[in-house]
Amino acid sequence: MGATSESMNSLQVNGTELACVERGEGQTIILVHGAIGDLRSWESVAIKLAARYRVVTYSRRWHYPLYGATNDAGYTAAIHTADLLGVMEHFGPSHLAGHSYGAALCAVAALQRPGLVKSLVLAEPSLFPLLQFSAEGKQAEAEAAAASAHVPELLKQGQRVRALHEFLNIILGTNGAERIPALGQEVMLDNLSTLGPMLAEMRADSLFTPQHAAAIKPPTLLLDGEHTPAIFRITIEEMQRAIPNARRVTLPDLSHGLHLENPTLFAETVQEFLAQFQKQPAIA
Repeated sequence: MGATSESMNSLQVNGTELACVERGEGQTIILVHGAIGDLRSWESVAIKLAARYRVVTYSRRWHYPLYGATNDAGYTAAIHTADLLGVMEHFGPSHLAGHSYGAALCAVAALQRPGLVKSLVLAEPSLFPLLQFSAEGKQAEAEAAAASAHVPELLKQGQRVRALHEFLNIILGTNGAERIPALGQEVMLDNLSTLGPMLAEMRADSLFTPQHAAAIKPPTLLLDGEHTPAIFRITIEEMQRAIPNARRVTLPDLSHGLHLENPTLFAETVQEFLAQFQKQPAIA
């Protein structure tokens, strides 16, 4: 997933520089990548969406190509949300779509600045505090935490490929790495330095309740995969129950890597959702 099909620019947001690519014309949709990803993670989806929309992809702070320095204390959802709000302010009211960690940022941004969000697409948001509201959710979170506990040590030992594959087995299921194309894995390896800080931040205390989800106002599309692990399925179920204006679509034969496993189906599903926001032609 090398160079993008459009030139890469940069945005100055919150005192830092973020790499950004714009494609197409029309209503704006901003795509927010998840863990160990970057703007290239959306390449195939962005190209398809750009036939009808102005598509903005950007790399979150500390991700390729502007890595910078980070540590476990600095990599927080709060700073990534603030950066996303800065991107949103730059482009104005837009549709907002995110995957996993990026989807969680989108949900929080929509709560903080609903006037900037025309609609939301949340693909398996990692809003794991919602797992605490059911026994099944608590068990799923505990099992995932235990399964991932050894990954930071693998990273410290320099076992990069093994650490990546172990992480993918946790978030995608057994043999999860086989679901992700080789080019997608290259992108993940490029951003692997952010995995340890992200995992540490995910285990920190955070707050996102069903009441927060119920306060999300923009029309929302919830996406999950048929074979996704329990932590994501239960989170989506909690979101579906709570968000008043939400529609859920489960994509067949996919796991957590929705937009990487089948970018065509992902893009078509998003386009179908966004079609309701196209201006209706005037009646002669």
